[in-house]
Amino acid sequence: MASALGGCAVVVAALVGIALLVWAVVYGHRKERERTAALAALAQRRSWRFTPLDHGLANRMAGFPMFNLGHSRRGMNLMEGELTLGGLRMSLLCGDYQYKVTTSNGKTTTTTTWNMSFIAVVPLLSVPEDLTVRAEGFFDKIGAFLGMDDIDFESSEFSKRFHVQCSDRRFAFDLFDPRMMEFFLAVAPPRLHARSNCLLFDRGMRRWEAAEFEGELGWMDGFFLRVPRHVRAARLPKSEHATDPILSPSNGETR
Repeated sequence: MASALGGCAVVVAALVGIALLVWAVVYGHRKERERTAALAALAQRRSWRFTPLDHGLANRMAGFPMFNLGHSRRGMNLMEGELTLGGLRMSLLCGDYQYKVTTSNGKTTTTTTWNMSFIAVVPLLSVPEDLTVRAEGFFDKIGAFLGMDDIDFESSEFSKRFHVQCSDRRFAFDLFDPRMMEFFLAVAPPRLHARSNCLLFDRGMRRWEAAEFEGELGWMDGFFLRVPRHVRAARLPKSEHATDPILSPSNGETR
């Protein structure tokens, strides 16, 4: 009798486990559909093109190291269009990126899937330099100890919190004036990478909800608005000077 009850308990436990697994899969698919719908709605509100799946994203973004990692690379929920941030007109590509990494120890093979969200923009402001700005990490401190240091700024707090590398140190100093450094110190900003006039913003291996994309764009609006006046004057096409809010402020205001 006891063994029969024990057997029933095992069966019940197995059925409950299966039911929970099925529920988790169904719930996960539903949440994924809801997220995709929210991103498509965001693209529609902004008059951007929406592409659910794009296997060519890695090739388009090959200038950034993260888009060359692993295999089975693909873009998902991509949004493309035009927008103005901080008074600067630019083209935009944003959404999700996924790749897989397969490792083997000779006996077993394991494949891990990595997902991230990103925003990439190409502003009319010329930025041909290679630039990386991210929070200072443990390995950055090791690199500094070994002599592979990043750029140090007048603000010791900014230099301590952020790892900055640039192919043109003068541009880094021009861009990160006291006002820009204060802006970065006020919040936890996304990572910034610049390659060949394209600026990429991300927060590592995590995906954003539609509202988070909006939040990141809001932060980027503040970032571009703080690009110093002399940088804008030197790097914006002359045709943009008259409409730029910094170079030609309205009502006689200066920023």
